Amino acid sequence: MNVLGITAPLFTLMALGFLAVKYNALSKEAIPGIARFVLVFCIPAIIVGNLSKNSPADIFNSDYVSIYAIAAVATFFISLGLIRSVRQGDAKQSSALAIGAAMPNSIFVGYPILLQVMPDMAAQVLVVCILVENLVVLPLALLTTEYFSADHRDKTLLGSLSSIFKRLINNPILIAIAVGLILSLSGFQLPLFIDESLGVLAKAAGGAALIVIGGSLVGNSIRDDLSTLGMIAGAKLLIQPALALLLITLWWDFDRQWQIALMVITASPMFTIYPILAAPYGAAKTAASSLLLTTVASYATLNTVLAFVL
Repeated sequence: MNVLGITAPLFTLMALGFLAVKYNALSKEAIPGIARFVLVFCIPAIIVGNLSKNSPADIFNSDYVSIYAIAAVATFFISLGLIRSVRQGDAKQSSALAIGAAMPNSIFVGYPILLQVMPDMAAQVLVVCILVENLVVLPLALLTTEYFSADHRDKTLLGSLSSIFKRLINNPILIAIAVGLILSLSGFQLPLFIDESLGVLAKAAGGAALIVIGGSLVGNSIRDDLSTLGMIAGAKLLIQPALALLLITLWWDFDRQWQIALMVITASPMFTIYPILAAPYGAAKTAASSLLLTTVASYATLNTVLAFVL
């Protein structure tokens, strides 16, 4: 399989999004709206459409869930230690920045690539990734960051858990997973016109997501502490895939297709809202710079990983 033939169209669309915003063919203010369209309509359409036609047992791969969760959580704590070592012990900001190293952009980067590599499995992998990221990795990372915050003594564990729980129950993607599971378990078949409508929305996801990635990079620059940026990018693009590969090697009887999916996801750059999550902890500028660096560098690492696994 031609690896560059897989990634070149995707990064071309990212470049198109960047240039469109850079030269005002598309306003910077439009990017959050497009991103919300993808997150509220397109991705839920993919999830509901896929889950409603399959049983949960056909979709949820326990080996993938375990390996992905272990690799992501381990990456977070390794990154926390490394970033803290170069930022003179600033635990709060280091923890916020380590979130980016642990959370791949499975929706806006991983999914479009998987559509090229394994179109029949892409939606299944996306559902499992979303569950692991939103129910395991992100809550743990946010709780750790809250603990290191200067005002954490004024916040109870229950209060932090409550805010995270509210974030989860209002997440349209997790709501879509719940709806899809209900349809799957009940055996209810969606009317044809609804199923076809979901299919149209699903097809819009990949291109729109890549335009969002490119457009969101406009205005970012690599002007921060290069040692910190390099640490974050290295953890995301090198350490996390390396941990995934190690676990794949040690794991017993892990399906080959799911192995490929795991390597693609872990080699993806961090999720787009990383600077937004880092902002309350005073790390938005560094997060935005590392998002730019990691997204650009991922062209090399993703091609390398794809050449290795395909």
